[in-house]
Amino acid sequence: MDKATNQRHFSVMIDDKIADRLEQFCSTVGVSESAVVEVAINYFFDDPQIISGLMKGYREMASLNREISHDFSCCEEDADIHLTQYRQGLQNFH
Repeated sequence: MDKATNQRHFSVMIDDKIADRLEQFCSTVGVSESAVVEVAINYFFDDPQIISGLMKGYREMASLNREISHDFSCCEEDADIHLTQYRQGLQNFH
């Protein structure tokens, strides 16, 4: 006798391009979207290099974003000062 499997439902948001690719793939291969998503998720979790690569990439991007924010914070402050002066000039004009 087969062991019963419990199934859980999840909602996932994907953009139209990925949804169209998934639909096209499923109709071409003749499998359900759920089956394709299950295979993709299992592949993702079964390959530690994928997860390691993603984690490394996110860490690198965090450092890069921190550097960019730091480098441009003075520009943002300067722009804010000029914008405030411009707005005050408009108020004085009226």
